Amino acid sequence: MNEFIAILQSVKRFPISESEKRVLYNIINNTQRDSRNKIKMLKKLMGFISKRKDDNFSTVSIETNSLLEKGIIHSINKTINSNPVVNISQKQTNEEYRLTSIGLIHIFNDRYTYSPDFLLKYHNDIFLQEVLFNLFHSSTIKAATAKFFNIITDYLTTTSNYLINLSLEIDKPLSEETKNEIEHKIKIFSLILGFKIIILFNENNIISSNLETNSDKVIFAIHEVETLMKKNLSKDSKFLILLSAVSNEFTSGYDDIIGFSRKDNKHR
Repeated sequence: MNEFIAILQSVKRFPISESEKRVLYNIINNTQRDSRNKIKMLKKLMGFISKRKDDNFSTVSIETNSLLEKGIIHSINKTINSNPVVNISQKQTNEEYRLTSIGLIHIFNDRYTYSPDFLLKYHNDIFLQEVLFNLFHSSTIKAATAKFFNIITDYLTTTSNYLINLSLEIDKPLSEETKNEIEHKIKIFSLILGFKIIILFNENNIISSNLETNSDKVIFAIHEVETLMKKNLSKDSKFLILLSAVSNEFTSGYDDIIGFSRKDNKHR
């Protein structure tokens, strides 16, 4: 948790231009190389490619450089020419970029479109480890249905929005009280997530939410898909811990409210 808390000191709300968003989508969809090749081919067709020897070396666009400066992405340099005879300075590199933890928080907060595979790609990121993959095994996220994944994305958006807004108020090292508050808040978000999943996978809820369709086959198909997702969740030991926590919180809350109700009735 300490490493996760440390990230908050660097989280800021940055304006992202449309051209910068295109760069981010290339990274999200893992189409960086294809995008660069298309630009290179377009320049060649238009006669913008010079004959200098260093043309083939990677260049950083203004948008990419801006995202690097903001700490939203970081570069991964991969050497293409592995011939040991070639001088290191002459080796061509294929520069690719990945999102940082700060970048992921921005992506989730701004509701970029992404798939379960995107979350799996960043499985080892400290942010996702702390808020998502401590609640679910990777196999559960990989098998996510549309409804389940929608709840997950809402949860990540809520959590990221809270962290960004919180970071705007922080201009000094975090106190233990603030750290405990952050940990408690994220726990609340996770309990709400667990409760929403319970409601979603209530069998009656799944069927009734699709009654507007005229096809019984469609209803059956959706029901089968969600039933399979429910089975996957039932095998996820991490999620079962969350489920137990949700159950305990509701039981405790119920007992407290009933206790107050009985005391109130005695005074009447």
